[in-house]
Parts: sequence; structure tokens; C-alpha cells
Amino acid sequence: MIQMLAMTASMILVGWIVWKVINRHEDGDEVLQSRLDADDRRAALGRGERVPEESSVED
Repeated sequence: MIQMLAMTASMILVGWIVWKVINRHEDGDEVLQSRLDADDRRAALGRGERVPEESSVED
């Protein structure tokens, strides 16, 4: 029982560390952010939402 709790806690800790490292890397990536913003706009249009046109970023 203790081993299972320790393993679960360690997996949660590793997941949190990986999540923080990835977020730190993504924060400094302007190209990735522009692609994510463009994807969000395309998804909103696909759902039929009105999206204000900012800048057209297409790949």
C-alpha cells in the first residue's frame, strides 16, 4: 500500500516537473504562440463563432 502511494506521488511529481519545463520553453517561443493563436481562430470559426480578424497567420 505504501509502495503504491509512493509510486503515485512520484509519478505526479515527475509529471508536474515536465509540465513546468514545457511551459517555460513555450513561454519564450513567439512562433509557437502565433501558431496556437491561429489554430484557436480556425477552431472558433469551425464552431461557428465570430472571431475578430487580427492578422492572418496561415501555414
